[in-house]
Amino acid sequence: GCKPNSPTFYLRAVISTANCCTGGDVNDFLHGYGNYQIEHHLWPDLSMLSMRKAQPQVKAICKKYGIPYVQEPVFMRFKKAFDIATCRERMRSFPVELERKADFMDWKDDRVVAV
Repeated sequence: GCKPNSPTFYLRAVISTANCCTGGDVNDFLHGYGNYQIEHHLWPDLSMLSMRKAQPQVKAICKKYGIPYVQEPVFMRFKKAFDIATCRERMRSFPVELERKADFMDWKDDRVVAV
């Protein structure tokens, strides 16, 4: 694992999840604001409307640093989830080259030990 609130933690939050199409009151309401998964994984306690405000900034930061920011239509996301659940596809892996050794942690006997 990695330390909470470390650079690796935030990279994993972005790279390991995806958003459905965002924007607009009706669209966001129909998705139950679940279409802001990337922002939710970055800041779990952020309000729904704040996630909407943060989304363009997060997307711009990802673009600036070459970090994949995945945003796809909800039905495409459902299909991918189904394909993963039925072993037709594999989940995206976190690129090992982005792991920072300083952020590593080891979980032993319910204790957190820095590596």
